[in-house]
Amino acid sequence: MKPQVTTSSNTFPSIDGYSVTEQLYSGSRTAVYRAIQEAQGYPVVIKVLQREYPSVGELVQFRNQYAITKGLRIPGIAKPLGLDPYGNGYALVMEDSGSLSLSQYLENQVLSLEETLEIALELAKILQPLHQQRIIHKDIKPANILIAPNSGKITLIDFSIASRLPKEIQAIQSPQGLEGTLAYLAPEQTGRMNRGIDYRSDFYALGVTLYHLLTGQLPFPGDDPLEVIHSHIAKTPTPVPEVNPEVPAQLGAIVAKLMAKNAEDRYQSALGLEYDLAQCLNQWQETGTIAPFKLGQRDVSERFLIPEKLYGRETEVAQLLNAFERVAQGASELMLVAGFSGIGKTAVINEVHKPIVRQRGYFIKGKFDQFNRNIPLSAFVQAFNDLVGQLLSESDQQLQTWKYQLLEVLGDSGQVLIDLIPELERIIGPQPPAPELSGDAAQNRFNLLFQGFIKVFSTSDHPLVIFIDDLQWADSASLSLMERLLIETQESYLLVLGAYRDNEVSPGHPFLMTVKALETADVTLETLILGPLKVDSLNRLIADAFQAPEKMVQPLTNLVMQKTQGNPFFATQFLKALYQESLITFDHKAHHWQCDLVRVQDAALTDDVVKFMALQLQKLPATTQEQLTFAACIGARFDLKTLKIVSEQDQTQVASALWPALHEGLIVPESKIYKFYLDDDQPNDSHSVDDEISEQIHYRFFHDRVQQAAYSLILDSEKEQAHYRIATLLQRNTSEKEQEEALFEILSHLNLSRALVVDPLKRIELSRLNLRAAHKAKAATAYGAAIEYLKVGIEVLPQECWQQEYDLTLALHNTMVEAQYLSTNFEEMEDWGQIVLQEAKSFLDRIEVQKCQILAAKAKNKMRSALMTGLTVLKQLSVEFPDQPTEADIGSAMTQTAQLWAGKSPLELINLPEMVDTHRLAAMKIMTELIPCAYQTNPPLLPLLVCKEVEFSIRFGNCPVSTFAYADYGVVLCGILGEIEAGYEFGQLAIAVIDKFQENGYRCRAGCVINSLIRPWKDPLSDLLQPFLNAYTIGLETGDLESGTLNLYYYCLSYYVVGQDLATLVTEFEIYRKVIRSFGQLGWLGYTDMLQQLAMNLQGVTDVPWELQGSVYQAEAFLTQATSVGDNCGIFQHYLHSIYLLYLFNQTSEAAENLKIIENHLDGALSSFLMVFYVFFDALTQLALYPDISLEEQPKVLARVQQQQEQLQNWAAFAPANHQHRWELVEAERCRVVGDRARAIDYYDRAIATARTYKFTQDEALANERAARFYLDWGKEKVAGVYMQEAYYGYARWGANAKVTNLEQDYPELLRPILQAPVMSTEVLNTLVTIGNPLISSYSQSQPGSSSSSLNQALDLGSVLKASQALSGTLELDELLSQLTQIILQNSGGDRCTLIIPTDAGEWQVRAITTLETVHLCSEAIAHSPNLPLKLIQYVKNTQEVVTIDNLVTDLPVLDQYLETEKPKSVLGLPILTQGRCLGILYLQNQLSSGVFTPERITILNFLCTQAAISLENARLYQRVQQSLTELQEAQLQLVQSEKMSALGGLVSGVAHEINNPVGCILGNVGATEDYVQDLLGLLDLYGEAFPEPGEEIEAELEAVELDYVRQDLPQLIRAMRDSGDRIKSISKSLRTFSRKDTDSKQPFDIHEGLDSTLLILRHRLKANEHRPEIEVLKDYGSLQPVHCFPGQLNQVFMNLLANAIDVFDEMAQESSFAALKEKKQRITLTTRQVDNEVTLTIADNGSGIPEEIQPQIFDHLFTTKAVGKGTGLGLAIARQIVVDQHGGHLEVQSHLGQGTEFCIRLPR
Repeated sequence: MKPQVTTSSNTFPSIDGYSVTEQLYSGSRTAVYRAIQEAQGYPVVIKVLQREYPSVGELVQFRNQYAITKGLRIPGIAKPLGLDPYGNGYALVMEDSGSLSLSQYLENQVLSLEETLEIALELAKILQPLHQQRIIHKDIKPANILIAPNSGKITLIDFSIASRLPKEIQAIQSPQGLEGTLAYLAPEQTGRMNRGIDYRSDFYALGVTLYHLLTGQLPFPGDDPLEVIHSHIAKTPTPVPEVNPEVPAQLGAIVAKLMAKNAEDRYQSALGLEYDLAQCLNQWQETGTIAPFKLGQRDVSERFLIPEKLYGRETEVAQLLNAFERVAQGASELMLVAGFSGIGKTAVINEVHKPIVRQRGYFIKGKFDQFNRNIPLSAFVQAFNDLVGQLLSESDQQLQTWKYQLLEVLGDSGQVLIDLIPELERIIGPQPPAPELSGDAAQNRFNLLFQGFIKVFSTSDHPLVIFIDDLQWADSASLSLMERLLIETQESYLLVLGAYRDNEVSPGHPFLMTVKALETADVTLETLILGPLKVDSLNRLIADAFQAPEKMVQPLTNLVMQKTQGNPFFATQFLKALYQESLITFDHKAHHWQCDLVRVQDAALTDDVVKFMALQLQKLPATTQEQLTFAACIGARFDLKTLKIVSEQDQTQVASALWPALHEGLIVPESKIYKFYLDDDQPNDSHSVDDEISEQIHYRFFHDRVQQAAYSLILDSEKEQAHYRIATLLQRNTSEKEQEEALFEILSHLNLSRALVVDPLKRIELSRLNLRAAHKAKAATAYGAAIEYLKVGIEVLPQECWQQEYDLTLALHNTMVEAQYLSTNFEEMEDWGQIVLQEAKSFLDRIEVQKCQILAAKAKNKMRSALMTGLTVLKQLSVEFPDQPTEADIGSAMTQTAQLWAGKSPLELINLPEMVDTHRLAAMKIMTELIPCAYQTNPPLLPLLVCKEVEFSIRFGNCPVSTFAYADYGVVLCGILGEIEAGYEFGQLAIAVIDKFQENGYRCRAGCVINSLIRPWKDPLSDLLQPFLNAYTIGLETGDLESGTLNLYYYCLSYYVVGQDLATLVTEFEIYRKVIRSFGQLGWLGYTDMLQQLAMNLQGVTDVPWELQGSVYQAEAFLTQATSVGDNCGIFQHYLHSIYLLYLFNQTSEAAENLKIIENHLDGALSSFLMVFYVFFDALTQLALYPDISLEEQPKVLARVQQQQEQLQNWAAFAPANHQHRWELVEAERCRVVGDRARAIDYYDRAIATARTYKFTQDEALANERAARFYLDWGKEKVAGVYMQEAYYGYARWGANAKVTNLEQDYPELLRPILQAPVMSTEVLNTLVTIGNPLISSYSQSQPGSSSSSLNQALDLGSVLKASQALSGTLELDELLSQLTQIILQNSGGDRCTLIIPTDAGEWQVRAITTLETVHLCSEAIAHSPNLPLKLIQYVKNTQEVVTIDNLVTDLPVLDQYLETEKPKSVLGLPILTQGRCLGILYLQNQLSSGVFTPERITILNFLCTQAAISLENARLYQRVQQSLTELQEAQLQLVQSEKMSALGGLVSGVAHEINNPVGCILGNVGATEDYVQDLLGLLDLYGEAFPEPGEEIEAELEAVELDYVRQDLPQLIRAMRDSGDRIKSISKSLRTFSRKDTDSKQPFDIHEGLDSTLLILRHRLKANEHRPEIEVLKDYGSLQPVHCFPGQLNQVFMNLLANAIDVFDEMAQESSFAALKEKKQRITLTTRQVDNEVTLTIADNGSGIPEEIQPQIFDHLFTTKAVGKGTGLGLAIARQIVVDQHGGHLEVQSHLGQGTEFCIRLPR
């Protein structure tokens, strides 16, 4: 019973025998408590598992911690007191010392440097004995270090993941699945360093811990696990003294040595570390400082360790890393590593781990087994199980993402991959059974699913690397899968690495043949051939291992080289053996290892590596050797459970027996669960160990040679017995389900030992097992393996097998025939088939063979042969057809079939019973296979076959094949008999049959037939585009690539027919042509090529557009092939498309000749909607030729056209959207030739309108063109012009540039309104094409492999075109520079890009510097730039060559101080050229990687630079245009100002001149007048005195004139006249002041005088009027000195500002009453001031103000807020130009709505 677990009221657990007093820690997995042991009363600490049902891994860790520490007697290591059962897990009981973890201690304490040194020293003292006992802790960190608060005593705890092995190999896992704490992991613990974990990993973790203690921070902080892993592997931490300057440099150096990336560079012993730390502590305590000293003086390892770093493989590793860099940019590659066994292939390949981490990629691996070669896809299954294992350790959220993405690509066929990779079900969940397919469909489905599966994991975010080892033992299915994988995914971030033994493969080996096929398919492929280590490399390895000078170990190197031939595996094993034999010992005086060469030579060790390893194995205990021999029989990988079964021991005994081999590194555990069996003392619980293991424990041999050596320990005479025993025990001790899962493994042992199977019944059972395995292999598309199983199955049959075991024998042979067919071994298929045909008892037993013969003939494109074979088989089934069916035969069959369903709706036939008659089922299958053969080679036979299928279905019941019977019958009804409604219903019936029988595998083919040959007679063609794509997708899912290709072709054809844009169409066609080619459907590829060429002809790509011939489609080759195989369909389509082009381009005579040819191939369009186009263009061509034929022939032509019209009218009645406009156009043309103009006009317009309604752009254009020609022939050119112009635009919209050009040439007068219109140049593309690539000077150390597809692999067309479009759409120069450098950087692989371009003056400047994070725009002369390789730039500028340099290795004179200092790994100088001129230079570099700038990348960059050159020219042109526009606007302003001032000045000057003359006269005579008046008055006084009595008459006159008043008033009048004249004179002067013309230089000017003169001119506008009161002008003039200026210009500014202010008040008068305006006095205030040398003038009003949102625009050219006709938008622009540009002053505005506006002018004196 399990102990009961309870929880007390204080939430502490209840543990038997203990009283829990305190909780110390509680996490998600474990909890730690303080407790009192009740029996003895001493304090303890208890650690328990939190989960009720802990994982096996958690149980293992508890047991491991207890097992390792219980026997340790090392001070400083916590002693466990017991491991007690607790619930479903354990309670680990430890003594309680009262200590705290160091991490807790640091929360409240700050360690001094001395305390830190003491802690480090104590830890070194603990590690020394620990490592001596061969224990690696693997998780040293502050949380696992206890410190006693009072004494400072240090204790190391938590050995849960510790290892007893001298070295562990960490497999690649997701960060979440790694053992240990990520922040403290040694690089090798990440599994991504190609290094094993040994005791030196603890030194790294100790270094991280000391770094943390000394600096208060981790060396690699961060939340991103992959980034932390990458840092551990590749980044150097900031030195400790730089983070904390108080730490002495020497102590920082110790930490750095501890944290070295390579274990060989760390301390090699804890004693050496202890010595250095003690020195530091002593110096610090004595002097308070630490003086520098040489580290590691006492650092001597007690172990003989052979370095794990690679020797002599630097070049190969560099090539491998370069390949990964290319893949990380989006390519796919295959890199093969070849060499002898043990040469180091795997070690080289594992070096790719580091960059994979940086790119967040996945690395998975699998290995073929020499003893299990018939297990299909075994290495790929291992690899993807590896991948699934990595995924399962990721977060739940990420797993959901993977699930969604996988289900997206797998659809309903996920079970296919689950059958192969069972663990996949744990990610995507249970899946429905996949439809059962056979033959090519199964193969295609499997390949497509696998490709989709891989594409999910190979993306730019995480490239995928698949390593497949020992390809020389690969099965054919694996080779086929690899071939398809690499051919189909050439741009998908996939790197496949393969290793093989080149000495074990001959030129005809299947693997090398696969490599050849990949090379032919232009797959990027590179082979690295590893040879033996050279003497100097081996000498360096031995010198490093011996820690001795190279010269000293040279004699031993020579001996090792002689024995091992430089094989690295053999050499290291040889050295280990010498050490184990004590022939290598440590010389303490010399401080290095030494070897007794004399004794080594006397030992006479073998130079055969397998024998040598066998000798080493024989030194192991006998029980270990026995288990290793069993394991060798099982395979390179084996599991504990299987070993338990075959050895008939329990798992604990087996694990114990394997321990010595584990310890010696001969086998490697693949999980940590092996530790479960390290403790002999099991806890005292009631359940067995085996019950606790829920997953198996796997191991693998360290190397193939170890497996071979172990296998060699079995005597040859006993090997068969060993395999037989293993198979028998596995069968006896496993369930049926387990046996089925391990069928291949069990059968491999049985087949190897089949000679021992003598019991006849057991041999029959063995034969059945091989048949089952063959079916299983065939389902996995492993046809080669299936054939091998079948051969064994047939071999072990009894001699009289056809008589004794007929059914089994027949099944084996039939399956063999099918497997040979699927493997395309057609000759072998025929040989095996003949055996069946001879031995089979019944005709039905021969059917499967004959069906394979038909399929093989079809596969070889021998359609006639397939048809003849099929008819022969049908005859044997009593189904006969005439050799050459007549119309009477067809009519009779049609009638009989129609009678079978007469009076019923076709859809009622779905209720028929199911067909069960085996003969008729067989006949149905044969007939449906013959349909395509008949369609191509004997079309009259097609309706007979179809009718017979329908007859069988109606009379004997439906079956899945009835789907095609009904669909094909619907085709016949629609296309031959014209019974469209009935045919359409039969199409619907076919879909219903699929649904009834759930035959999804039939949907693709049926969909193709229905959508291409039935629905077009009723449904709009545009409605069929998506159904074609849907059916194509189903074909991908079900593996029906032939029907999928047909759907794709009909999609392309329909896309063309419905008048879609030709440019888009050509782009899509190119994509689908590649797809069809990849499917291997070369027959239909020719059809698609034809369509592509047709579209390209229409675009104007060819010189003679009416000849269907060009770069994509070669007509003669196509017709020759089609004729040879009787492909009438292809011949018909060639001539049909040719007729269209000939008619369209007015080559009607030649079109008529083609019509005569096509009449012999009309059966090639049987039921196809292409027949409509034949009828349509036949009628149009005949009518076009009508005027030129004889009168005798004309009635015949009209009769023929009438017949065609009747067909068109009938089709149009059912599908007007598809055919109505065609009938109308033919009718219009018919009316034209017979002279019925009125009806012709009507039908032309109808045809145009109908075509437009249903969006047949090309037919609308054609109808317009024919109408135009009709009117032109009639003499109505104006009307003809309208129609021809519509035709022109229609063809242009369609993208038919060739036809557009044709119209321009033939009808220039009609198109004059279009052709004479100004057009923008469209020659940009031609410019791009004609610019040549610049010369390239490449100085790379190694060039990557290339092929004709390299550019396609590197060039992501979508992104490049998008980048090109982005560049072409940018006109602003700064924006262009920014975009250009970013785009170049993104497409180059560089990490820094600099753009240098010349100014208009020819000075070269740095204009942009872009990195991955920033873009910096500048204008810096290159001569002053410290961030450029000036020599390189000058070289590129002067030679106009592209220069690439890797690792600064070059013969060019371009290396300078910049490059020597920066040391970039890759450098590229790229000129931007156009028409032989260099517009700029791009300098790119990559600081970290060499070989980045490959020819493929340069091709892309050159393409982008071509666009960049155009864009730079455009940007500069745009800049000049903008500058010219600005200058034009300024000139306009100046002109306006000048003209305005000139006109005003002229007016004012003229007025002043006219006034000045009379005013001068008046003022000049006023004085004289006054004198004269005084004289006259004086004279009157004299008269008065002389004649006091003048008389009554004079008295009366004096009284009348009031002489006294005149005497008094006349002087005042004269003075008034003088004053008025002076005023007029003043006004004239003001006018002259305002209108004065400026000179070339500034003049002193009185600002106040200018203001006053302006006010004087505007005085009349200031006065009151009927709308508003008077505007008051307030002057606040300061004391100003004259200002040096252009007075006339400033007067214009004053005029504009004052006039605007008056306008504001006038506008307000329109919105407010006079009374309201009078209440608030309207005022303009003029203020002037002078401060220092600046004069300030403000003109303010208290008007309505300017809205804030338009204030920034008021000075813009042509901006105005006034009504149309009342403002020009020039006034303020002129004012600002005068003040700012002409006078260097400032003009600003401040305005608030409702308060007013103030303009401020500031001028320098």
